[in-house]
Amino acid sequence: MRHTTLSSKGQVTIPAEIRTALDLQTGDRLRLEVTADGFTAVVERAPKVSEVRGVFRHVARPGTTRAQERAAFEEAVAGKHTP
Repeated sequence: MRHTTLSSKGQVTIPAEIRTALDLQTGDRLRLEVTADGFTAVVERAPKVSEVRGVFRHVARPGTTRAQERAAFEEAVAGKHTP
């Protein structure tokens, strides 16, 4: 586990080994979530456009609901869907 300090502007520096492990690059978007216990925060890199490009070609058909499209997107992001 690594520690970092919150600045007066609400900013943190992500340690280099974590940036490397998450393949973070300048300008990447991060997803932040506080877990139910209220003591744990999850940080993950939001998927890049190139990683999810084309995931809707199998489901974006007339009659497809938003929920079905969202489920297909989430499966693709999780790596469960192969284009």
